Amino acid sequence: MWIDASGLTARFGAEEIAQRADRGVPRLVSAEMLIVLIAGGDMSAFTQEEQTATQRALLVIETAIADANSVVNGYLAGRYKLPITPVPLSVQRFAGDIARYMIYDDQATDTIQKRYDAAIKVLGDISRGVVNLGDQSSAQPTPTGGAVRIESGGSVWRRDQGGFI
Repeated sequence: MWIDASGLTARFGAEEIAQRADRGVPRLVSAEMLIVLIAGGDMSAFTQEEQTATQRALLVIETAIADANSVVNGYLAGRYKLPITPVPLSVQRFAGDIARYMIYDDQATDTIQKRYDAAIKVLGDISRGVVNLGDQSSAQPTPTGGAVRIESGGSVWRRDQGGFI
């Protein structure tokens, strides 16, 4: 897993994630409720309605995270042996940007859209070998893709041997 709910709320703020993940009207989920639930804390201080709304919001978050982690895996699996440990900070950032974009659904701001697009671009560059994560111990050989290798048996037309030129 490249990022989890705790990492996502730490990266973007529990308030923002709670607001976007709570799909109910009126919105009941606060940052405090989300933090307590993610940490596995005691939710008894909140009403049953708030607890249910927070559990639904966490389901939205976990679904977005699972989708984001799957996208990252799709790009990295062709070049690296997964899982990569420790998780590179850049990959955590890409997974976070993708999960955040997915939480916003069709209401992503320009900034969130640009960060998502940038993450996808860099992941594509990583999958093509243009960008390296730096951990060569987990890298797999780059497939040749059926390339042809040509070797010469030596020069036939050399000047010093009375060749053509």
